[in-house]
Amino acid sequence: MKKLAAAVVLMAGVGLLAGCQESPEDKMEDARESMSDAMDNMQDAAKDVADATEQKAREVTGTEQTTGEVLQEKVDAAGDSVEDAYDATSENIEEAYDATKEGVSNAYDSSVEYVEEKGEAVQDAAVESKESMERAMEE
Repeated sequence: MKKLAAAVVLMAGVGLLAGCQESPEDKMEDARESMSDAMDNMQDAAKDVADATEQKAREVTGTEQTTGEVLQEKVDAAGDSVEDAYDATSENIEEAYDATKEGVSNAYDSSVEYVEEKGEAVQDAAVESKESMERAMEE
């Protein structure tokens, strides 16, 4: 409100200063414009005061959240989001671990089967080679 009053006084002073150099008709027009601007500024200030009063009344009566309550809700929502993200990440890690464990187990089983098959083949080849060498020695 003090700023508004200072603006009105400043505008009036500028109007008086400019009034010394203008014709009477221009002075009247400038005065009307200054008065109109001052009225607009006063209406804007009154609206701002009314809005602030209404906001404060809502806060006091409990029909509207205070700034602190709004901030607390936002902090709580952010905390919930972090918790949800942690839970999802934890689940993804567990699933990846289980899949890796299963993959390693399958790879081990396949390796064991492969080694057993190759071991039997090597053993068969060794027996065959031995028999072949024995036949060659007999001849």
